[in-house]
Amino acid sequence: MLKQVTKNIYLVEGKSNGRFPFCHSVLIRDRITVLIETGCGREILKEIEEEFSPDMVIYSHAHPDHCAGSSIFPAERLWGPVESRESTGDIRRMAERFVEQDIRGDWISFMTEVPELRDFSVGNYFEPEHVFDFGDTVMEAIHAPGHTDDHYCFYFPHEKIMLTTDIDLTSFGPWYGNPESEIDPFIDSIEKIRGYDIKTVVSSHLGVIRNGIEEEFDRFLDVFRERDEVILGFLSSSRSIEDFVEQALIYQKYPYRPSILRFFEAQMIDKHLKRLVSKGLVEMKDGRYEA
Repeated sequence: MLKQVTKNIYLVEGKSNGRFPFCHSVLIRDRITVLIETGCGREILKEIEEEFSPDMVIYSHAHPDHCAGSSIFPAERLWGPVESRESTGDIRRMAERFVEQDIRGDWISFMTEVPELRDFSVGNYFEPEHVFDFGDTVMEAIHAPGHTDDHYCFYFPHEKIMLTTDIDLTSFGPWYGNPESEIDPFIDSIEKIRGYDIKTVVSSHLGVIRNGIEEEFDRFLDVFRERDEVILGFLSSSRSIEDFVEQALIYQKYPYRPSILRFFEAQMIDKHLKRLVSKGLVEMKDGRYEA
């Protein structure tokens, strides 16, 4: 379950190898014991609580694959981003934030059944550039929006470790399927994060990366351009958003909860199309797009 990264920092391997709707967590065993991310699976979290009883529990942003198990811990130990303090922990308000009205019931059903999201209360909030001091281990909170408004990464300056959370460097590439997600801020956040002195990356969905870090950031960023090219290629004739969703250019297929995945696909395609329109590469007429 635990994979040592440094003397005091451990990767907690998440359920389903950290794949969505779960993630890997990080355990810090120092003067203060800390757990970062509560999306590794409820049984794993219960074991962590029983064996280590973390003094602090921190989640990086309000997506259920990062905060679903927060209800296991008392509010006074739980820390979350200040940007989402008005909605996080209330499942219905989270659904209102992340998906459209027609599929909120599907989203709630999925998130309560699989990652087992439950309502929870947060007692503490951190802001951009907040510095956590755990003893020998120091951690900086870096606001990195684009994926979500409240998305954070965490940097350990002594160890030169970056916990990139959902700048996850997976082969799927960047994910920006919520209404609040934005491509340009996401790109800016990736460039900001990679500008730190990094010797080791800990990705919430890949785990520990020690080699080829610059190349991994390059590849991850290239996905935005590659998706632009695929979208432009599909515009050999006039297309609607529905045409794009049927083609599944980003997801390739909708293997589970298709109503949710199709919504996320439409959101991401729409964001690309709007950028391409702003660059003069695509025109929109009567709800249809042409190159």
